[in-house]
Amino acid sequence: MSVLTALYQTYLNAIENGLVDQTEYLGQKTLLLPVYHSNKKSTGSNDMIEVTLSEEAEFIKAEWMPKDQIAIYPISEDSIIRSGKAVYPHPLCDELSYLSKEIDPDKHKESQQARKSWVTYAKDGHPNHLLEIVDQYLRKESILHDCIESLFTGVEHKIGKDYEISIIKDSKTSKVSLKKTFVTFRVELAESTEADLTVSTDKELHRNYIDYVREKNAKCPQEQCDISGKTTYCASRHRGLLGTAKLVSISNHNETYYGRFDKGEEAVHIGYETSQMIHLMLKYFLENKQNKRQIGKASFLVNWFSDDIGNEEGSDVLGKFSPDEPINTDSQRSQEDSDEDDIPEDDDDNQEDFGGLESSAINDYLSGKLHSVNPYGKFYIMIIDKISNGRISIKYFREMPKSDLFQRVSNWYTQTCWEFPHKGPRKAKETPSLFQYANTVFGLENNQGYMECKNEKLRTKTVERMLPCILEQKRLPLDIKNRMFANLCNRNSYNKTWNYVLSVGCSVFKKYKIDRKEEVNEMLDETNQGRSYLFGRLLAVYEKLERDVLSAKDPQKPADSNGKEKKGGRATNAERLWSAYAKRPERALKILEDKVKPYKEIMLKNNYGRVRYYESIMMKAFDLIRESETYERDRNRALDEDFVFGYYAQKKELYSSKNKKQENQEEEDNENGSITEKD
Repeated sequence: MSVLTALYQTYLNAIENGLVDQTEYLGQKTLLLPVYHSNKKSTGSNDMIEVTLSEEAEFIKAEWMPKDQIAIYPISEDSIIRSGKAVYPHPLCDELSYLSKEIDPDKHKESQQARKSWVTYAKDGHPNHLLEIVDQYLRKESILHDCIESLFTGVEHKIGKDYEISIIKDSKTSKVSLKKTFVTFRVELAESTEADLTVSTDKELHRNYIDYVREKNAKCPQEQCDISGKTTYCASRHRGLLGTAKLVSISNHNETYYGRFDKGEEAVHIGYETSQMIHLMLKYFLENKQNKRQIGKASFLVNWFSDDIGNEEGSDVLGKFSPDEPINTDSQRSQEDSDEDDIPEDDDDNQEDFGGLESSAINDYLSGKLHSVNPYGKFYIMIIDKISNGRISIKYFREMPKSDLFQRVSNWYTQTCWEFPHKGPRKAKETPSLFQYANTVFGLENNQGYMECKNEKLRTKTVERMLPCILEQKRLPLDIKNRMFANLCNRNSYNKTWNYVLSVGCSVFKKYKIDRKEEVNEMLDETNQGRSYLFGRLLAVYEKLERDVLSAKDPQKPADSNGKEKKGGRATNAERLWSAYAKRPERALKILEDKVKPYKEIMLKNNYGRVRYYESIMMKAFDLIRESETYERDRNRALDEDFVFGYYAQKKELYSSKNKKQENQEEEDNENGSITEKD
């Protein structure tokens, strides 16, 4: 199914389920508009007016609409795409320059003609009370005078050129331009038990206008719509979505269709009403935060379920996806900062992240607890990008059964989850969001102490490239794995974020290996005789040995659970030589041995048993490395990502509670003179 067909079918499904034009919820949630209508939100800066009338079409008052209040109003095929100097009026509600003859006579004349056609239809057997009242009032030609008098009574003001109002208050002047001010209408009913009629909420008015447009279009030339398959009036111009940028448009370059068609309109035939449904459906998704996430300055990821258009059942698989939302959680901060008061605790009840912790809704579905989820429903996801002021590009679109979606997302979390440091000694397994991956792989540590990719296009592109890894179970791109490893080899670039970057790297490498049917053991694997893995284990032991001595020298700065001294401690030689070690391990190992030797001698005096324990681990690793048949050939070959796994696993083992108990016992044995050599 094409993206246009999917949007069209979704709108039809919304009609069947009574989800269109739910004006009783206006202001409470995002509304799916009826065809041939649009909406406008007040900015709170005197840009929208609501005029209240009596049932006798007498003016009562005009008020500025509060910020974020929404007006729904009918539009025409031309008025919804008007721009510049083009004069195309809306049929009823419009800017004052159209409704008032004093501001612009030409626009006002066109507005009268557009409204007259609809009113004539209403008088010919399709009456509507609200339409009759508003039309009767507008024909009095007093709207401009009424609005000025009502809005600025008691306020010192002057009317300037183009009806720009200068308001004078406390010797200060502010200006309000009425020319572009939008006007909507309310009718106050005499019966107090009945709600007022408004253009925004009167469904009878909306249906009346829809019937009027359909009757009018039935008299136009009819063609077969390529989307619906119906014979209907087809539009050549379509409404914009992101500003004036259009999803469907005809190219200005004739060479795109010459040789196949005589006119650009022949390339595609889309019914006017079909076009309205498609664009209003996508407009709804872009306005509803449950259905869209912004992934770039002008790029959006849109998703929906066929049986849950508003995504209200709780299957929020996108979760915290937007870069505007906090993605720099305490797991991204350095463990050095773990005792800072401003780091928030994790919200364990909010773990429905598409690229974050596994969705509780997905878990419930897979375990059979969430019976309301329809496994036969469809899931749709798309990425749209505003590539210019006039064009919208669909960069990605997929349709899949909802059950497949849940299984694939679950697989992604299983294949990418890793332990991340959190506040205090606690750790938790989680999967970074796609933005966290992009920021870590292609970003740098900033002054605030977290990873940031300042190249927005690169960050957005990375998210786009990784999305198919989740939804289509594609392999992780090789360049992302290589860039992540290169970052980890440059350890000195990370002051506060090292532990976080290390965990992200392990997550990336884990996915890369699973894609290639390789096993990944997150715990220490003493049977792993891989050269890179063994060198990684060696480095972790050297780092721990030196850190123990440094911590003993200054007990005020003990090492944390990751082996890093609290803020203010200096780096060990293992940390300093990390980059050289990854590139030429054996050469760097000799240098490291010489630099760590003084620390080993200090520890021999104070804790002989622990030194022997560390040496036993190192000797086993040394022996396995040198027993390899390719030892001489590979002795100074650069290490691969297994080096990171070996380092991480050995370091984790050295700082585990079980190992600490073992070390404490060795200290007691040492004091009692009963040290035994470890195998």
